[in-house]
Amino acid sequence: MAGWRLRASYTAPVWAAVSAYAEEKGLRVLWLTRTASQVAHIASEIGCMPIYGRRLLCIHETVSKVEQRRFNAACRVVRLSGRCPYYPGRPSQIKAKTVGEIKDAGRKSVTCPYELQLTSMPYSTSLVATHKQLSVVSWLLAKWRWTRERTILVLDEFQNILKTVLDLSKDAISLATLRKAAAEAARYGFRDISSSLSEAYQRYKAVDVDEAEVENLLPSFEELFEAGHEIQARKLEENVVPASYVLSVADFKASLGRQKPLLVREGERVWLESLADPGEELEKILEGWRTVIAMTATMDAELVERMASTQVTLLRAGWPFDDNLKAYIVSGLTTRYRDRDVELYEDVRWLIEQSHGMRTLVFLPSYEFASMIQKRLSDAIAEQRGMTQEQVEATAAEFAEGGKTLLAVFGGRLAEGINLQADLVMLVGMPFARPSPRTKKLEDKLENVFGSSDLSRLHGLVLPALFAAVQAAGRAVRGPNDRALVLLVDDRYRRLTKHLPRWFRDLVSDKPVKLTDVPILLDEWLSWMKSV
Repeated sequence: MAGWRLRASYTAPVWAAVSAYAEEKGLRVLWLTRTASQVAHIASEIGCMPIYGRRLLCIHETVSKVEQRRFNAACRVVRLSGRCPYYPGRPSQIKAKTVGEIKDAGRKSVTCPYELQLTSMPYSTSLVATHKQLSVVSWLLAKWRWTRERTILVLDEFQNILKTVLDLSKDAISLATLRKAAAEAARYGFRDISSSLSEAYQRYKAVDVDEAEVENLLPSFEELFEAGHEIQARKLEENVVPASYVLSVADFKASLGRQKPLLVREGERVWLESLADPGEELEKILEGWRTVIAMTATMDAELVERMASTQVTLLRAGWPFDDNLKAYIVSGLTTRYRDRDVELYEDVRWLIEQSHGMRTLVFLPSYEFASMIQKRLSDAIAEQRGMTQEQVEATAAEFAEGGKTLLAVFGGRLAEGINLQADLVMLVGMPFARPSPRTKKLEDKLENVFGSSDLSRLHGLVLPALFAAVQAAGRAVRGPNDRALVLLVDDRYRRLTKHLPRWFRDLVSDKPVKLTDVPILLDEWLSWMKSV
């Protein structure tokens, strides 16, 4: 694995080098990033064609409202039955870059926006899309009329792809979907399937643990698949959107194969997951391309090198600014689960209250922990579990207005991909994953890769936690005029500093600060900020 370090905003310089090489060798470039908004931004910056998902571009009055899990099947049935007024329409090449512009073009020409996009694809030598396209990349290449062997794959924010791979999750389905599938099957006369799904729902609901491997109680794939397609056809006859919950369960059943599902519970939300082999999933992503370029500020390069046989060029994004960010380790406090008591919560409350006059962003180990702290503060906003995009944006806007401390959660919706300019960031605790059947499976698989339980724990538990903390810290400084002080508040950071990304490690002071001395440090930082 070759590696280089980038110091500045890297999109333009990387694109200049990659596109020049591609043109010289007669290749094309597929650039994948994390979100649709980033797709639009990159497409505008470097001039390549954006590719968005079919559901995001859908303008059908009812099908567009179907959730992602059932959307593709419902859309396909509506299209093939001639019930979509926009499909196929009159597809032609377009120059639109944003989702809104492509939708407007579709409405004006009475043409499916996705078909407009597909018509323009073969004439483009470079595409930018989200990481989600990796699951359908063979289909995407077929529509592009191109091959992996003649394509340079650029993976922006590669740490998110690696995080997904290490999460082991291949597919997931909620217990709410099982309940709806049972009701749907009963309504359309599939009583045996309905009875089996109802029993599975009740037994899974009764499992009172946060995470556990459970028996596969679902009907066979063949039964679910045939019933789901018949339900779709009958809904179409009824002039109802042909989205089938039973077919969603069939898809999940297929992903399980012969393995047992993993039941996961977070508060009121309960779902089942099918688990994947991380090495196999990573190899599927990386193999076959002419060249793979991975860009990230936080990534475990050794893990990728051990798990993947494909040659990858790693571009490490360093800190693009000078003294905009300073970091200190705060000693005298730890959030280890066994040490969580009233005294700990009071210490964290006291620490946060020392940030007088500073816009303060606090990351905490869990939603429950955040709730305990919010109850002890007079004026704080707390991230909630399962927030929608609209709620995320509203929370960020409220924080931007000033006057309130924002309590966020490591690994939550506010920890990545959002700007939360702040004067002070407190990383309270280490975001280690809780011991569970999933983490045990991951450690076992990585022990086979590294041949060592210590290295397995380092790469499967420690480094992901440190990288999650660094990602959270970066929310506060998004431009050259932003400045922030970062406090790593947990005794465990001190012995793990050597494992931090080099660019962030260089920003951390060599001398830890005692918890009781934090007010002095904050006064000094506030004075410095007022002087610049």
